[in-house]
Amino acid sequence: MKNEELMPKRLGRTTIYESEHVCLYSDRVAQPSGQITENYYQIHYPKKAVAIVIFDEEDNILLIQNRRYTVGRLEWEVPAGRIEYGESNEAAAKREAIEETGCELADLQYLCSYNPSNGMSDSLIHCFAAKVSSEGDFTDSDEINNKRWFSKQEYMDLLKTNGTMDGVTILAILYALQFYK
Repeated sequence: MKNEELMPKRLGRTTIYESEHVCLYSDRVAQPSGQITENYYQIHYPKKAVAIVIFDEEDNILLIQNRRYTVGRLEWEVPAGRIEYGESNEAAAKREAIEETGCELADLQYLCSYNPSNGMSDSLIHCFAAKVSSEGDFTDSDEINNKRWFSKQEYMDLLKTNGTMDGVTILAILYALQFYK
């Protein structure tokens, strides 16, 4: 069987909401069995994103404490953000690191790309790891509350006690701990 025969097919689309940040669609979809799904909701992100795991000389990990309005809590996360039109993935990673941590990077390495919620969204995150080459202050105090270096053990303890719930951060750090050299 060919790949396209295994995949659902869009028969129609209703736009519920569109912006430069996020779009919501309701698709009419034919399943491989022939069954029709009348309202298959899809969240589309027009811009892809980057996430950066930053290490110091002792392999501590820099996390920022974001003010997450959506979930109503402060959340320890890696720096991350959207890639602007015309910007390379690497340039976006370096820009986000400076904006959110005040850090300039050395030895930036691509680790992976992944969809954090591929059952309902086409969001794509490009994950990087790097060493800090210089450190300054973050500039966006409306978004970021604090930043802190965590040892690997402190981060694993934070993860084990559900002290961070951000999936982008969790996967990026676990990936970096395994594959960043």
